[in-house]
Amino acid sequence: MRFKLMSAAILAAFSVCSQAGQMYNGYDSFYSAQPGAVFGDPVKHDSSVVYSDAGERGIYTEMRGSSDGKKVKIRVADRSITINGSNYRFADATTFPGERQLNLNPQSADVFLATLTGSHTRIMCLQGDTAGSGEADRRKQVYLLVNPLERKGKSTFLHLPSLFSSCRAVVTKDAKLVFPENSYLFDEAKETRIGLLISYYMFENGRFRRTDNAVRLRFTNPENPFEFSRQDATQ
Repeated sequence: MRFKLMSAAILAAFSVCSQAGQMYNGYDSFYSAQPGAVFGDPVKHDSSVVYSDAGERGIYTEMRGSSDGKKVKIRVADRSITINGSNYRFADATTFPGERQLNLNPQSADVFLATLTGSHTRIMCLQGDTAGSGEADRRKQVYLLVNPLERKGKSTFLHLPSLFSSCRAVVTKDAKLVFPENSYLFDEAKETRIGLLISYYMFENGRFRRTDNAVRLRFTNPENPFEFSRQDATQ
């Protein structure tokens, strides 16, 4: 899948202004509306079908897609993803500070493929759920793989922040891939969660670096993070 970069500053500014105050009932619709959103629909697969190999541990799901004209065969297990025969263990990904690598439920996995216009760089993103309790529905395991069809030494494998995370949250800014770390905003008493601060990061020179881009969301009702409006942003 290809996408167009929005390079004109006036278009980006207009988009930000038009989104301010708009109501959202979920994060995927919000992320998909952001300028420079990278991923569209996931690779099609039947999430009800899982496989297991005799003598091997666990189950896995399979799917097939294409990236810039090249066919891609994908196998997602609880601890790794295999792309055209190359296996990437989640434990080997460079993990965002404060995140933990947890086993993924293969049945919940979605995989997204895209190609960066101009550079022809292929990128892949995997998201899925883990078993948990409490507020586990607010977190996803998200892995970003740059140059997934290259040799392992030529690719970059990242484990992104999990709170209200999604592959659709990955965007481009100044022709670079950026992604959010989300954190709660509280009332003056520091007791009630009333919104979300979205701080964007990039991975550069082997480390995660915070950018100057940030967005504030305000929950329609305190403590309900799934209905919100966009309040402001820095570009």
